[in-house]
Amino acid sequence: MLGLGPTSRLLRTRQLFRARLYASTKQDNRKSPFSRKEVEDNTVQDFRPPWVYRASGFLIYTTIPIAILYCVFFADYGDREHVFSPIRRWAQRHKESFLSLTPDETALAQRQAATNDGKEGS
Repeated sequence: MLGLGPTSRLLRTRQLFRARLYASTKQDNRKSPFSRKEVEDNTVQDFRPPWVYRASGFLIYTTIPIAILYCVFFADYGDREHVFSPIRRWAQRHKESFLSLTPDETALAQRQAATNDGKEGS
């Protein structure tokens, strides 16, 4: 009978451990198994360039928050009260406070308009 000796078992265990270590690297896990092609020397190589992974990661981390913000602040849910109504009212109040004048600024603008009207009439 041909049995495996202790050294060949140890060698086989080391090879399996190295293969698992390689398979668990971040580089290998991020790529899809469908994106691999075999080359002549039986190694597996990804045919997509590395910028594809950076671009898809960037798009994932930008489009999802943009979609959430759109659904919360801009999507039309009708005239009824809905779950995003309180935050929309809060945002509307803050937007109006940023874009409107305080009472002091309104009084100053009216005084300046009155003095400008008086100068134009002379």
